[in-house]
Amino acid sequence: MQELIANLQQYLSGVWLKRRYLMIATWLICPLGWVAITLMPNQYTSEARVYADTRSILQPLLKGLAIQNDPGQELVLMVRTLLSRTNLEKIARLSDVDVSVSTEAEYEALLANLKRNISVSSARKQNLYDIVYHSDDPQRAKDVVEAVLNVFVENTLGEKRVETEDANAFIRQQIEEYEKRLIASEKRLADFKRTYSGLLPGSGSNYYSQVESLETQLELTRLELSEAITRLQTARSQLFEEESNVRLRLDSVNTEYDQRIEQLRTRKDDLLIRYTEKHPSVVETTNQINELESLRSRKLSSSNSSDELLSGNPVYQQMRINVGLLTNEVESMKVRESRQNRKLEEARSRLSQVPDVEAQLAGLNRSYGITKQKYEALLVRRESAQISQSAGQNTEEIKFRIIDPPRVPSAPSGPARPLFVIVVLVAGFAVGLGLSLLFSQINPVVHSSLQLYEATGLPVFGVVSATEQSGLEKRTRRKSMIFLSLNLLLLIGFAGFFIVNSNHVYHAQVMNLIESLGVI
Repeated sequence: MQELIANLQQYLSGVWLKRRYLMIATWLICPLGWVAITLMPNQYTSEARVYADTRSILQPLLKGLAIQNDPGQELVLMVRTLLSRTNLEKIARLSDVDVSVSTEAEYEALLANLKRNISVSSARKQNLYDIVYHSDDPQRAKDVVEAVLNVFVENTLGEKRVETEDANAFIRQQIEEYEKRLIASEKRLADFKRTYSGLLPGSGSNYYSQVESLETQLELTRLELSEAITRLQTARSQLFEEESNVRLRLDSVNTEYDQRIEQLRTRKDDLLIRYTEKHPSVVETTNQINELESLRSRKLSSSNSSDELLSGNPVYQQMRINVGLLTNEVESMKVRESRQNRKLEEARSRLSQVPDVEAQLAGLNRSYGITKQKYEALLVRRESAQISQSAGQNTEEIKFRIIDPPRVPSAPSGPARPLFVIVVLVAGFAVGLGLSLLFSQINPVVHSSLQLYEATGLPVFGVVSATEQSGLEKRTRRKSMIFLSLNLLLLIGFAGFFIVNSNHVYHAQVMNLIESLGVI
């Protein structure tokens, strides 16, 4: 601890010996800094306070009927976008600050200055907004704040109207588009139902029962046809038997040629026992038999024929009628079987199309239902939008109340010259102390026997003090007085600059005096 104190004393002694650097630094830095601070242009601040009332009596009444927006979120969005380039250009135009610029670079610098110096802050959950702008011209500060306030209010209300109009236009466009889609969907559905009227759901089950019914009818027809064919075959057999019986009866009729023919046949048999077929006697006998049979046939033909006998037979005629009826019945049943078979095939073909038709119909109904649902939803949205628009025209969702209007500031708000004057004083002394300490370390001076011992390592046996006749003490006092006088003068200058820069009236008088002298 003692060593630390000793080192501190050495540093302070070194600074004291090199105090001229302290004076040089402070007298170079402080007056120049104070003059520069005094010549700094005044900054004027204009501010306005506005309250945004987002409460509306219509909001609970229109709940579920109109489109509900969150005014608080709209306000937050408008505050965030208030300093966008478009709004900054509008602010510059409304406040007439753009009339002083002539180049693109100056215009960009102006917009950057506006964005940097305009401040919009709000108290959370209170919708109370403070608009602040700093400028070296009090009238310009007031004009800019007024322009920002107007843009803020107009944008919030105007954006709401624009959004409502855009929403209504979009909804109208969508309604027209979905109306066309709905009409087209209805037409496709109607055409499909017209084309496949018999295959639509509800008739599919009829087709299954129809196929079953046709199959049953076809089986019954085939059974009846088989029975009819059997009856026809039986009737034809009976008719053939009847014709055979008639012919047998005709064959049993005797003529005068029968006995002679029988004798010749007996003789022929006897001759064939002894001779061959080519024997003249056999040939002659055969010719006689043929001639007699021919005569017998002519004889029988000259009497009643078999057809005449059959036509005169009522049983035969009834049997023929029965065969004709059965033949017609079989043919009609075959036609009916063919027609029923064709209907069955057509029904089966249509029945195989039922799943595809039902799937296509389901797709058309689904598309139609979705389109209709969206169309009806758009109609509801349009009504809600119209109610919202009417409510917005009659009452405003956001009402602005200007608590503190912008005013032309009567006194400058900055810069903080008194603080800067103090900072310059402290900085001057700090730089001076630093220089004094630096030079004391570069050119060290021995102040005590202990310091000499530490520097050389040689023992110190005694210390000789200077006498008054040497004049050293007198010079030291004179230097100290000069140092104190200069510091006192510097503090007086500090006090003067501090007072002038602390009071804007004094500062204005000093600036007027300087301008009248033509210094600046």
